[in-house]
Amino acid sequence: LEHKLVFIETTDVLETTMALENFKRACDCGRGAVFLSIARGKVAEGVDFDRHYGRAVLLLGVPFQYTLGRVLRARLEFLRDTCAIDEADFL
Repeated sequence: LEHKLVFIETTDVLETTMALENFKRACDCGRGAVFLSIARGKVAEGVDFDRHYGRAVLLLGVPFQYTLGRVLRARLEFLRDTCAIDEADFL
């Protein structure tokens, strides 16, 4: 990262658009860059990172699950009954 430009998606649509354009410009000229984005954010939906724009992807995040859902309740019941795992330890 010492020689790469770093661009970040923000909540400001105009700022994010400019960052994305500058990221692509840096990749096109051969310098390369790093673009940090949020899963399910503006950039993640509908922007194509093909060819040299997306050579590597690192996805970090913790998915939040609806804790009152039928499927999760069944899993918690299974873990409690078969493995003696308390739902507080699982959630």
